[in-house]
Amino acid sequence: MAAAVLAPLAACSGGFTPTPSPAGTPGLGPPQSFEGYTLFSPASENYAYLIDHQGQVVHTYLSGIRLARLLDNGNVLSTGNKETDREGNVVWRYRHPQHHDLLKLPNGNVLFLSSEDIGRAEAAALGANPGALSCLRVSGARVVEARPTGPASAEIVWKWSVFDHLVQDFDPEKPNYGDPSDRPVRVNLNYALAEAPCLRGAADWTHANALDYNAALDQIMVTVRNFSEIWVIDRSPTTEEAAGSSGGNAGKGGDLLYRWGNPRAYGAGTPADQRLFWPHAGGWIPEDSPGAGNVLVFNNGNEYPGFERFHSSADEVALPYDGYNYRRGAGGAYGPDEAVWTYAADPPGSFYSSRRSNAQRLPNGNTLITDGPAGRIFEVAPEGETAWSYRAPNAEGLYRAYRYSPDHPGLRGLDLTPHRTTRLDALAREPLARSTFDLYTADGYFVYVKEQCGQGDLEHRFFLHIVPERTGDLPEERRQVGFDNLDFDFFLRGALFDGKCAARIPLPDYPVSAVRTGQFGPAGELWSAEAALEDGSPLR
Repeated sequence: MAAAVLAPLAACSGGFTPTPSPAGTPGLGPPQSFEGYTLFSPASENYAYLIDHQGQVVHTYLSGIRLARLLDNGNVLSTGNKETDREGNVVWRYRHPQHHDLLKLPNGNVLFLSSEDIGRAEAAALGANPGALSCLRVSGARVVEARPTGPASAEIVWKWSVFDHLVQDFDPEKPNYGDPSDRPVRVNLNYALAEAPCLRGAADWTHANALDYNAALDQIMVTVRNFSEIWVIDRSPTTEEAAGSSGGNAGKGGDLLYRWGNPRAYGAGTPADQRLFWPHAGGWIPEDSPGAGNVLVFNNGNEYPGFERFHSSADEVALPYDGYNYRRGAGGAYGPDEAVWTYAADPPGSFYSSRRSNAQRLPNGNTLITDGPAGRIFEVAPEGETAWSYRAPNAEGLYRAYRYSPDHPGLRGLDLTPHRTTRLDALAREPLARSTFDLYTADGYFVYVKEQCGQGDLEHRFFLHIVPERTGDLPEERRQVGFDNLDFDFFLRGALFDGKCAARIPLPDYPVSAVRTGQFGPAGELWSAEAALEDGSPLR
């Protein structure tokens, strides 16, 4: 029997959202696994799944494509500068260019990755080699901190741009001229520029893909894929100081405090010295986990054609701290020479995740690894033994996964009953009503099931209307436009049991007089039916 995957498009009322249940394949290994709940984000879907340790979906969050992080208040922060509550209501969204990663700072502000584009002529004026400028623009990394000021607004309170911290050795008549090996705190404008692909007319020069924040140091880590490095910058300078080279706790303004993974990017090494290859998701190990203060990074093993390692690893690096600064080695490169811990498969080439993916150190010393393209999440002990594994059903893979302990504040009050169990309990009962879907109630949910769900159903849109007995129970915005119902609109993606499709939403806390279900046909035609309640009285 296969489990259903139900992808919610939107709840027109801003209310409850149907919840999918992917048919993952969990496999529990040795008993040293760190038990908790794992949140993962399919690479191309607008929702994230929370699964228990047996691989059963316990909650689904309407989020953004690629990334979702669980917050202490139970909401999720996701791609598109969006915070969504457990029921799918968007409680904050800031329409500002953002990509790949974002996080909530201790002060409540949101730190996110963005980008800044400069024109080809401006890049050449800054010392870029004109022969490397095949695109109309050059796109570089930008970090933005925004303070939410309302449900759909924010104020930018701090920002950093790579274009304020350049060095170039191509043209002595242009700004920022110098030897990159003498100025490793700055970024060589001509490194990897010729290889950068044109995306929407701009050379994707740096391709930053991850952020992390260290509150004790007030520092930010940026993973920079196309440089095969992690960078550390100081958040303590003002925005004006962050555009220069003085100020802040480390006294260097917005210049790089530390960089690691590829010393040839600043002329301090050769290909033999490179340790990272198009990495993802570098970040500090938290205080509650072994290796605290070190950095864990997913080392994809991929880079521009002709310079690939063709195997992936998770690498733990001990940073050479010197107060708020970092020491460099005698040869001018930032250390260390090697990682203090590495996970790689045996043989190494049997684990190769060329893109996406991440690694997370867990409180018991194990490491959770996401093999993004394969849609696989697995946990390894320090010696490399697999302690837990799960394969997601989405063939397009995952972006990242995070494990949360059972006492995480964001899980408080959340119904952690597996969806599959709830639906099985419902199907064991007599239906409340029969319509396009048979309608059941179980464990505080409406569960509705379509018999004989075929391939065509997976491509068509369905809806569910819940009609309150009292008009006053409707949201104001629904009443204003004359609707008598809460509307839930969704696609089906998969079969639940023996060819059936299903979904569920929480039961409202007010009396319901009717439920309508419907389906749009292949030409957009509407078919609907009234699902009258059996005894004719309101459902509570």
